Amino acid sequence: MFLALYPNPSLLVRSVNNIQHPDIDAAAVRDLAATLPNNPKLIEQAVLDRIVPYAYDWQVNGVPWYFPTTAEVIKAKRGDCESRAVVLASILKAKGIPYQLLMSFDHIWVQYPGKQANALENPDVALAQRVNGHYVWHWPKDFHLGAEINAQLGMYWTPMPGLRKALMFIGLMMVLLINPVASAARRRAGYLYLSRLPSATTVTQWTSPPAGRDPALGPPQPDCEP
Repeated sequence: MFLALYPNPSLLVRSVNNIQHPDIDAAAVRDLAATLPNNPKLIEQAVLDRIVPYAYDWQVNGVPWYFPTTAEVIKAKRGDCESRAVVLASILKAKGIPYQLLMSFDHIWVQYPGKQANALENPDVALAQRVNGHYVWHWPKDFHLGAEINAQLGMYWTPMPGLRKALMFIGLMMVLLINPVASAARRRAGYLYLSRLPSATTVTQWTSPPAGRDPALGPPQPDCEP
């Protein structure tokens, strides 16, 4: 099942490392930043509209979740909220504009001076914010389980390729069936073993020594000619 999600497990390892240490790379976007205005709101609009058009990780990287570097996003020229966030933060860094990364259960965004809050990007939905190179975690004030489940399905299950869904289903069936099949095999092996044991009727008929014979001598031996 895991290989249906991550045929190349190193992508998951890199994602975990990248989210722990986001790659905010001003050098990777320096030329791009020079073509943009100094207004962070206009920069963000440019990132969302034309620099990083939205695409699911399934479409870009072939996996359900991948946290990219800035250079990877610039090369791919598309991506999801993580991709947009690292590029926007890198441009703001290149221009010397203050910024902060914030994260909810299903979204990551860049906070900057003058940014207007919206339903997806506001302090009440934030799960973590990056401060001085570290994440500060706290439970969001605005959390709805049903909405969160729908959001996760929309990001990870709905865009998942049909072949990967089929492989996941096959893997799940194997996991569910492996224990009953193994138990049946063990029972079958035990039955075959017992069926091959000698029956009670084939046990030697000498069960007690003849009268007057010392039991320590064992069963009587056939007479031999001198």
